Amino acid sequence: MSYPGVPRDKLPWFPTINPDVCLMDLDCVNFCSQGVFEWDPETRRPFVAHPYSCVPGCDSCAQMCRAGAISFPDKEEFRRILHRLRKEARRAASPPGAG
Repeated sequence: MSYPGVPRDKLPWFPTINPDVCLMDLDCVNFCSQGVFEWDPETRRPFVAHPYSCVPGCDSCAQMCRAGAISFPDKEEFRRILHRLRKEARRAASPPGAG
């Protein structure tokens, strides 16, 4: 997904892992083609290493997690934030006096 004019680091969409529920089975690490997750050999747990590599709106890893340990922000709230950010980006890109 592309969000013209909205920097990826402004989009609050990335997973979190509940360590109390995680099975430590590496499914998320092996599943995510964007490389969001990595394995920490010291804690022997997966962690979100590259949150802004996550594709906004994608929650496939949470759906495939057998333990239900992965969660994402509320999609409706994300849509509201995205709408506001797009509006701000359009305003910033408008020529002076066009608005």
